[in-house]
Amino acid sequence: MVMKPGNTLEIPPDPQGLTWSDRAQLLSDRAAAVDFLVRRSVALRDMLWTGLATAVIAGACLMTSAAVGWYRGLGDPQGADLVVAVAVGLVLLPAAGAAAVAFVRVVRRGRAAQKLLEAWTALDRQPSARSLPAGDIPQPLASTWDLMRSGRPWKETVPLDGRRYLVFLAGKSLAWVVVPVAPVMIGAVVVLAALAGDFSDGNGPYVQLGVVGAGGVLVVAGLWAIGKGLRHYMWALREARARVSEEKAWPVTPARW
Repeated sequence: MVMKPGNTLEIPPDPQGLTWSDRAQLLSDRAAAVDFLVRRSVALRDMLWTGLATAVIAGACLMTSAAVGWYRGLGDPQGADLVVAVAVGLVLLPAAGAAAVAFVRVVRRGRAAQKLLEAWTALDRQPSARSLPAGDIPQPLASTWDLMRSGRPWKETVPLDGRRYLVFLAGKSLAWVVVPVAPVMIGAVVVLAALAGDFSDGNGPYVQLGVVGAGGVLVVAGLWAIGKGLRHYMWALREARARVSEEKAWPVTPARW
């Protein structure tokens, strides 16, 4: 298998079952796959799309409940009032459904990318991968283990140590952890305020239900985003620790294997 590093349209396949003739080809494909999957797993555009979808769902929940409460609160509703309430529902409910579908698609795409990313990054440490002949490995693609295997000097060959490697891999995951804190807090405050408020008069119960639903949507979506960022960061931490462990195992006097 040979992948093109610049190809951003083709999703890398599952590496299980693929074969390579040497380490150089494996590491080249691994680098191309990881470069693609890191961007796809925690793409900031996905945060934007899920944020917009969340806002649409929360708004639809609030406005639909308000419309129902408005109609139920009319003392003598007319036919035109019913038409208005139904029209509002026919506009808001499909919009919320489309937003929910978009949200689920982003979730599934990110989950699949993260799963593939974890498989590709661990590929070069598999026994079957380390038993391959070295081949002509380009300098930036050589892992710490490859450098140890070749007996090259540490300081002259390692371009990125484990701690900086963590920062490189974590990347946008920190934004996924930090940014969603705001909607989680806002949603929680809105829910608590709605539950503690007095909505007993008129269409108040419907408004309260809509406010609680909208706030709950913000909390759930925000917690999902934080969990997504934490999963990516924990993956990056595991990869960095693996790099640090290999660095600590570097022999004082390297010998060619």
